[in-house]
Amino acid sequence: MMPTIRIMTIVFAALTIYLCHDEYKNGKMSSKNFKIVAICEGFAILGMIFLIIS
Repeated sequence: MMPTIRIMTIVFAALTIYLCHDEYKNGKMSSKNFKIVAICEGFAILGMIFLIIS
């Protein structure tokens, strides 16, 4: 059960970054907000990968 939740977290975090990048490209999101979202979601992805490996 737990590996499934961790993999889903990685997928949805990556999807969030992708959708925010689309908003950023279209000018609907500021550069600062996009960077904050990308950094936070990146940490979530790295954390989940670390938990899966260990």
